[in-house]
Amino acid sequence: MKKMMLLIMLGVIFITDSSFATGVKSGLCAPTAVWIHLEFIFHRPKFDCERGFGICFAATAGIDRSGASSENRVCNVRGQLNERNQLLIEVDEVALTKYEGGSSIPYFKDKTSISILDPYILPEPACRALGATSALTIKPGNYPVSFQNGVYTVVFQL
Repeated sequence: MKKMMLLIMLGVIFITDSSFATGVKSGLCAPTAVWIHLEFIFHRPKFDCERGFGICFAATAGIDRSGASSENRVCNVRGQLNERNQLLIEVDEVALTKYEGGSSIPYFKDKTSISILDPYILPEPACRALGATSALTIKPGNYPVSFQNGVYTVVFQL
């Protein structure tokens, strides 16, 4: 009986001691969306994704993965749909340099925005992977570009 009381007392002391806060720490907020791996072709849909600068979509490979595509025809990007109905894409400068010999870098380097001339409707599998309930369209217009730590980020308002 004494051993049982001792165990109960130790348990109560342990529980009450750990329940007092000793400091304030901010909790880490989980992101509202998941970054997924996408493969883009930076050419105009009007020209069958063969020339000009625009957005064409090649494929989605699911949740972001590391490693580069062996294909020179596509550029690996990361995409995320945020709570403000914006599609964020991140393009690594190294991947952009390897994509078609760096032909698309002048559209990003030292720029604050990019111009998209043709609308592009993302394929249904990509919309699903991004968590969208309906079709997503990148409309013609100017979209902000930022550069930080070797990564270009473009925000498309959908």
